[in-house]
Amino acid sequence: FLIITNSAPSKNVLGAINGLGQMSASVARAIGPALATSLFAFSKKHNVLNGNAVYIVFIVLTGGLRWLGSQLPDKIQDRDE
Repeated sequence: FLIITNSAPSKNVLGAINGLGQMSASVARAIGPALATSLFAFSKKHNVLNGNAVYIVFIVLTGGLRWLGSQLPDKIQDRDE
């Protein structure tokens, strides 16, 4: 959450941005396992790519998120006090 906290333009919105980050992480932790399990079961039941479609989806997702992470700035700009 350090990147999220450091992205706040001012200290006035720091709490809101931190809360939004926490909420997003909670939603991902709640939905992620059910989505992954359902995708795995669908892949096996319908024999999509010999039951391995779930891994292809995860590889593509990982590549996309890695690219997205590479778009973050190298330096953090100072926020007003």
